[in-house]
Amino acid sequence: MANTSPDKERQMLGLFLVPGVYMRVLAETVGKLGHNERQLYEGLSFSAEDLKANDSRVFVTDAMVMAERAVTLAGDQGLSFLLARELRLTIHGTLGLAALTSPTMGEALDSVRRYLQLRVPFLTMAINDTDDRVLVTMQAQFDVPGLYHFLAETVATTLMLLADQLIDRSSAAEMGFEITDGKIPGVEVHLTAPEPGYFRKFADQLPVAFQYQQPAEMTIFPKKLLQAKMRLADADASRMARDQCEFELQKALKDQGDITYAIRNMLHIMPGPLPSLEAMAERFCVSSRTLKRRLAEKDTTYREIVEGVLKDRAIQLLRYTNQSVSEIAYELGYADLSNFSRAFRKWTGKSASEFREDGPDPAPEMGP
Repeated sequence: MANTSPDKERQMLGLFLVPGVYMRVLAETVGKLGHNERQLYEGLSFSAEDLKANDSRVFVTDAMVMAERAVTLAGDQGLSFLLARELRLTIHGTLGLAALTSPTMGEALDSVRRYLQLRVPFLTMAINDTDDRVLVTMQAQFDVPGLYHFLAETVATTLMLLADQLIDRSSAAEMGFEITDGKIPGVEVHLTAPEPGYFRKFADQLPVAFQYQQPAEMTIFPKKLLQAKMRLADADASRMARDQCEFELQKALKDQGDITYAIRNMLHIMPGPLPSLEAMAERFCVSSRTLKRRLAEKDTTYREIVEGVLKDRAIQLLRYTNQSVSEIAYELGYADLSNFSRAFRKWTGKSASEFREDGPDPAPEMGP
């Protein structure tokens, strides 16, 4: 659990906490499928009883362990779809209220985009317009190969089920999208995974079309449909809920303590290539100029932090894998081997080959 001492709280990543209610519902869903949900809690620092508190939070690393166990036990039974069905609107707290009361479907979607990281720190969402469609893409922020498809399928299904509940049908019909037989026309969910064996069992229950083995995790909306009103639209209530979400977001950012520590640890668990300053600033919900200033106050730069993480990774890969220097350079995001070689010599005073043969093994940096 995230109940920690003051010293530990300084090192706690505010945006790396998952609401305990999500984990409780996950465990209960696994139990309904005939499994012993107590197996999910083994060795973790919290119990089912701890998760009953409305304000309970779980560290993302513990949540990942618990989710991996759940997928192992019940993933092939359609756990993602069943879990999405159980994640009712009220479970999502102020984010659910902001979406529920948004004036339009597009504004509800924008609330989810901005504040999704408060609920599902595994994923980020981006919204891009084309001529007549809006593309909503999801991307994993951590290297979670065993969970990625489960998370993508669960989040996409949850969003579509909520959209079906919240959209005003008469308004959608006025926009040319008549919802009949529980299906929202023109909306598609694209997932990169192969179609799972359990999908056909749930396909008819889903409000939109799902397509598998696609190039990216994406939901496609007709642009005009996003102008449809929400069933319980209330601009004042929505604004208050968004203000509360913003407060939670800023508090989460503040809870991260030292910004250099927060960024370094975030980078350490991200797959390569590492994000740009602009992308990281967006993740922290600040401008790139503000992030530069906050780092300058700590006498460092984003480039210095990134190079420190790349150095740690390079040393670990050279010491503990059989990958060639070229493969390591590519994995770290270097398109040119010579650039990596120069960088590594600057970091250690040796070439990568020399270091692998007889170089020292300095401990990776873990904090400021």
